Amino acid sequence: MPYTITDDCIGCGGCAKKCPEHAITGVLKVRFAIDPLFCSECGTCFKTCPKGAIADPKGMRPPAKGKKIVLKAHIEKSICAACKTCLLNCPQEAITVVKKGLFTGYHCRVDQSACIGCGGCRKLCIMGAITLRTPDFPASEDTP
Repeated sequence: MPYTITDDCIGCGGCAKKCPEHAITGVLKVRFAIDPLFCSECGTCFKTCPKGAIADPKGMRPPAKGKKIVLKAHIEKSICAACKTCLLNCPQEAITVVKKGLFTGYHCRVDQSACIGCGGCRKLCIMGAITLRTPDFPASEDTP
């Protein structure tokens, strides 16, 4: 019996990107599923899911490991081109576009309370403006 994705899936796609057998398909921001014909039961998806939404072959979910440090996305506004790639692909809709200033255009901003730290935005950012940081990481001067 292969691993299964539960209803807690938020559609971040992290499991599909990490699956060595390419057994996981789905729609970003919706939900993913594991094809039992291709699942090798390696457990990579189980370890990757930020929400613990994947059950092992016995139906067990990842055990609670005490307080888990979740990294959050941070966008350096001096680098961000406001292309919206991150915004359009965020499964939590935690990214918005805001005005930089009167004459300086726009940049994207992360709602830290909504970000789950899946890292999808960081991987997609062609400008390299997004990093994952601990919530207590000191903000840079240009961080709003």
